[in-house]
Amino acid sequence: MGKEKNQTVETNDNEIIFTRTFKAPRELVFETYTTCEHLMNWWGPRTWPLNYCKMDFRPGGTWHYCMKGPNDGDESWGLAKYKEISEPEKIIYYDNFSDKDGNINTKMPSFDIVNIFESIGEQTKVTVISKVGSKEEVDKLVEMGMIEGFTETWDRLEEHLATIE
Repeated sequence: MGKEKNQTVETNDNEIIFTRTFKAPRELVFETYTTCEHLMNWWGPRTWPLNYCKMDFRPGGTWHYCMKGPNDGDESWGLAKYKEISEPEKIIYYDNFSDKDGNINTKMPSFDIVNIFESIGEQTKVTVISKVGSKEEVDKLVEMGMIEGFTETWDRLEEHLATIE
């Protein structure tokens, strides 16, 4: 696909909105978000892959995970709590930076995440709305490389989908 990833990114006030179309049916794309077995294959940028995943995929359930960086000791822990799941249309959760014990890091932004999965013929359009507390937090996340990291994560999802169709 080269540079044309069929993806858009926009920021407005306290949101970063990612949209991308994948060449796979909606049910399959949705499924890749629902188990650690799938997520271990694609979540995180190439140099920060998922190396720990524990999930209870249900409303009120949690997803505790860790991405491991390229240097010794580089780890980014997260704890998500599922708010709403409508299979295969939508997943809504709160996501926070945490430590390995699941304690939330209140010095970092927390996210309200809405994932929307739409069928477009044999393809699936995924929209992710990441809402944080302020425009300043959006700017901080952009500076930290969130857009590039998320784009690379979705590149990995596209590659994973090609192996399981």
